[in-house]
Amino acid sequence: MNQSKQPSVYAILAAAGAGTRLAQSSGSKPKQFLQLRGKPLYQWSLLQLCKHPEIKLTVIATLEAMAPTIRSEAEQLGIGDKVLVITGGATRQISVSRGLSAISEIAPPPEMVIVHDAARPFLSTELIDEVIRTVRRDGACTACIAASDTIKRRNGERIAETLDRDSLVLVQTPQAAKFEWLVAAHEQGQQLNLTATDDAALLEAAGYPVSTARGSKLNLKVTEPEDLVLAEAIANVLAFDGQED
Repeated sequence: MNQSKQPSVYAILAAAGAGTRLAQSSGSKPKQFLQLRGKPLYQWSLLQLCKHPEIKLTVIATLEAMAPTIRSEAEQLGIGDKVLVITGGATRQISVSRGLSAISEIAPPPEMVIVHDAARPFLSTELIDEVIRTVRRDGACTACIAASDTIKRRNGERIAETLDRDSLVLVQTPQAAKFEWLVAAHEQGQQLNLTATDDAALLEAAGYPVSTARGSKLNLKVTEPEDLVLAEAIANVLAFDGQED
């Protein structure tokens, strides 16, 4: 695979989750492979990553059984040379770590790596641009949006306290960092047996500063059945406005 010299940007698309909550209502198919306006959910973000001029390669960490299908679909879409399909792990953390290992075998190493969840189909070029700019300025970042609802902490079934929402954000993906930072953060996480639901937490634990990049309310994560209904509505609006690829 002929990759350009630095600076280059690689991406990892996490698509190995079982999606049990949504699968129970969708015939046991993992959410990232459900159809959204005629194409699998994962392809929405994959196509955005592959068409971005700065992203040279996207590594998809997926279920072993789905790897041949994804490779075939990538070839049919004309993006086979920009996609590397690998088998993910039992957790998102393991899948991303395997993606980083695969990237480590490609020379030269990239400037940065962007990590995105396949269950977030409405990744925009503008958000990718924002994430890249922020990493080049600060070294690492996560997309997020301000908390608009009142947020409370509960103890069992009772409210324990009301939190100051002005200091809180709702975290999304993509998350990104300098390649060497992200590798070091994941390696430390493995050594210390840390369990994290996102890469920002591992970067924080390793002592790397993580900045915020402005996310979008449209950048929803499809987790529950009602999320798929919202996704269909958003996809229809994007198609009507001519924004769907």
